[in-house]
Amino acid sequence: MATRKSTRAVSAQAKKAVKEAAEEVKAVAKKAPVKKPAARKAAEPSAAVHFQYNGRDIAAKEVLAAAMEDFKKNHPDEEIKEFELYIVAEENAAYYVVNGIPSDDYKIVL
Repeated sequence: MATRKSTRAVSAQAKKAVKEAAEEVKAVAKKAPVKKPAARKAAEPSAAVHFQYNGRDIAAKEVLAAAMEDFKKNHPDEEIKEFELYIVAEENAAYYVVNGIPSDDYKIVL
């Protein structure tokens, strides 16, 4: 009989420990932030800017890339923080300003 009583006592202690652990887990789960599933981001539409004059069609993206490449080639150590591009149809050229500083050398022939 002593064995049955000790088995019952151990069983009761185990049930109590499991119940306490379950309550602890529930309390921690309530405090944990709930992560919302990431919202599906709509695909960006493709976009392009074309500059047409005198029967020519120039993609602004290509002119911008050429101007940036020209600047980087001639000023490899200078960091670009701001880059502005001006297309001047009358001169068949594009001028750019880097970091707010213009220069006569900052020119791309179209």
